[in-house]
Amino acid sequence: MWDEQSELAALQEIYNLTAGDEAKKNWRKLLVFGNTLDQQLKRKLLWIWPTASDLTKFHQKLDHLGLQTVLSIGCGSGLLEWLISAVGGEKLRICGLERDPNWWRSKYAVRSFIPLNYIENAETIDSRSSLNASFLSDCCSGLMPSALLFCYFNNRRAFLDYLNVFEGIWIILIGPEPGFGIHTDPNPLQPELSNNWWALHALIDWTEHNVVAIYKKLE
Repeated sequence: MWDEQSELAALQEIYNLTAGDEAKKNWRKLLVFGNTLDQQLKRKLLWIWPTASDLTKFHQKLDHLGLQTVLSIGCGSGLLEWLISAVGGEKLRICGLERDPNWWRSKYAVRSFIPLNYIENAETIDSRSSLNASFLSDCCSGLMPSALLFCYFNNRRAFLDYLNVFEGIWIILIGPEPGFGIHTDPNPLQPELSNNWWALHALIDWTEHNVVAIYKKLE
């Protein structure tokens, strides 16, 4: 039975497994350890725990498309992004963007596994806010991200605002299969985009009824 003490011990083990650049060579150890965790703690850390096969297929697709800099919007603690970058190695850079820095810097939040960038007033992003193409590149140390990643995202207005300022041609949506009883907005397979600028380019099935949908902006 899991209690507060066992949860803290599990978190510490995960911190140890992800500490330092050398730890990325042993990302499979983290997946194995994740399989031993209580389901509630697993969801607290990461909504999706992909398999090694899931991550490998995803990296192969990113590599095939030449996507080397990815900005993950609403990345949470960034544990999924850490795993993706670990599999991708030095060729792949994953940056994270979140809101509410006070929460993520507090003692109550799970420690961040990747460096986080923050945007204020994420619920009211509009043309007067600081969200623009330059801001997105600043999140990746001056590099314009080659793709935006949305994993279990659930804010349509913010999603469309990010698309409006993004100058790249790829977006990646990770979430549940339609009809599985979990709501996301956008849904990976039914994003209901308000225009015809984007087309589904690739689809990867992941474990536990999750999918990765990669969309390309049309010329």
